[in-house]
Amino acid sequence: MKGKAALVVGMAAGYVLGARDGRERYEQIKSQADRLWNDPKVQKNVAQAQDVVKEKAPVVQAKVSDAAKQATGKVKGGDSSADPGNVTVGTGSVPPSTTMPPTTTVPPPAPPVSPVSPATTTFPGDKGTSGGLHG
Repeated sequence: MKGKAALVVGMAAGYVLGARDGRERYEQIKSQADRLWNDPKVQKNVAQAQDVVKEKAPVVQAKVSDAAKQATGKVKGGDSSADPGNVTVGTGSVPPSTTMPPTTTVPPPAPPVSPVSPATTTFPGDKGTSGGLHG
């Protein structure tokens, strides 16, 4: 349901921003949007959403803070329970990287190119067989 509402809002915003109907149509759309926003049902839902955010914000903040402290401790090496060879993220484990010597491939040298004289070069459409400059 939230996805559909976001899609409708996005389409409406795109239409308003891309409308070529001029100021009159813009004002009409704006007044309809204002009426919708100020509708008591919409404002009731807005108030409920604000209440949920206010209620959940401290919990989310605490979880984010704890996760940041744990990550900082692991990076600094302060977490003695962490295995220094592996970094644990969620339930997965990432082994330490091993350094491999860099491998480079050198392309073979280009074959030599013989020099070409402009006096002996012919192009399609040239008249004559010598290929030189014609006056």
